[in-house]
Amino acid sequence: MAMNVVLPNLWQGSTGLEPGELGKAWQVHGAMVIIGHPTFHNDVTAARLLADGIEAAPLNFPNQQVAFVITDGTFTEAGPDRTTLDACLKAAGEALGKLSPDVRNRLHVTVTPYDMYGGEPTPGKGSALKLVFDEMGYCDARMLVLLDGDLRNDMGRWQQVFSKVETQHGADHPGRPMFITARYARHFVDASLTRFIVGPLTTLLGAYVPGGISGDIVLSAGAVAKERAAAWTTARRKYGTDISTTMDNIAEGDTVIYEVYLGAKLHDITDEAKLTVMPGEVIGAALERLLHWERAEGAVSRALRPESKLGHVVELGPQQTGIDFIDPGTTDAFDVDGKIHSLLSKFPEYEHDLCQVLGETEHQRVATLLDRLGSAPKGDSDPLVSAGIDGAAWIDILQAGVAFALRHDDIDTPKRCLNYLYTAAFFEFVKDRLADLGLTTFGQVRAAQRALGVPAADAQQFYEDRVDGVARSLALDFHQRRARLLELLEGEA
Repeated sequence: MAMNVVLPNLWQGSTGLEPGELGKAWQVHGAMVIIGHPTFHNDVTAARLLADGIEAAPLNFPNQQVAFVITDGTFTEAGPDRTTLDACLKAAGEALGKLSPDVRNRLHVTVTPYDMYGGEPTPGKGSALKLVFDEMGYCDARMLVLLDGDLRNDMGRWQQVFSKVETQHGADHPGRPMFITARYARHFVDASLTRFIVGPLTTLLGAYVPGGISGDIVLSAGAVAKERAAAWTTARRKYGTDISTTMDNIAEGDTVIYEVYLGAKLHDITDEAKLTVMPGEVIGAALERLLHWERAEGAVSRALRPESKLGHVVELGPQQTGIDFIDPGTTDAFDVDGKIHSLLSKFPEYEHDLCQVLGETEHQRVATLLDRLGSAPKGDSDPLVSAGIDGAAWIDILQAGVAFALRHDDIDTPKRCLNYLYTAAFFEFVKDRLADLGLTTFGQVRAAQRALGVPAADAQQFYEDRVDGVARSLALDFHQRRARLLELLEGEA
């Protein structure tokens, strides 16, 4: 057995967990709601999340059996780092100890590594979630809540929203699967993959889902069953799990998708556009799902028809969720000089892919734009410059990448092309937002980026109009211009 009782209602797992061990324990417990947190070096935040969730669950799911599970990637057979496991075990034990015996017995907490679950060695968030999806098949739980391990939000409020939506869903759509994704204010240098790739690509399956890789999702048992039946590629296991889940639920059509407003995502902000692995895995997973659903049902071709209507999710705003706007605050994640250096230094690495996907003429245009960026003066008093890949240009590039993938049955080449050029498109977006804030020279940006944010009095309007509004317009323009993508697929352009 790879699971052991630490305290009453608190279990610890080990690497190599056998399929069914955890799920059968949930079944014995009678768990109806499962709340999971995938973690990786999140000892401080995950411990607090778990403790807060334990305190809140009896209030938000009264008289119900609730199971919590931490699936940790910090501890592996090759690197047995116990920091996150021990922090979560300590926090859970203390939180459970504060509850009355009756309340405590309605909760079940497991803290476990996911490494080598079922013999699978691939690390990544997807593998952490796959364990939970699979184990839920061994019990009768009706709902799964999955929340990132680096959150600093109020879990009690979020649980309350999820419980309310589930109740309403059961009344309005009995028997249909449910998928809840989040809408929150995210710093304008955060969530670049969602804004520039995932949001537009969801429209190719028939519905626009803005929070396509929100990371914080809720699924009914029926939606979880789809995850167990899905194909799990390496990209999906590493970083592509959220986008794959979203696209599958759109494409299958019977799932009711909700977008709930949760205020702000308060977490460890990472400038995704400067990473080398994560964007490629997310893009690869998205393209793989488009290929899958086009082959299986002609879903992309159907969505591209002129008469095709774009579906939308059920949107629940602040009035429905009761959570007001929360300012995402400041970050030091954006580095203007690092961004430009990355664009210029990596161009040779991706140039062949650009030429393959975009064609020689467009490739040369991009090369010229980058040459101009490289030669532009960049002193503190000089105006901030970028590569000039605006929203319209990015739509053309994204459509070219999708068309190449579908026509050539090739994911890797367009993945690399889009991985590189979305960095330029994201930089253009950030440059415009900096200009909105009055930051127009290199010196002004270099000074501000140490604590980059929006004045508190302007933050709500700024994020609604200049961030979320711009992202929505980009996705809708992508869909509106789908005739060009259809031409590319038919070989007429």
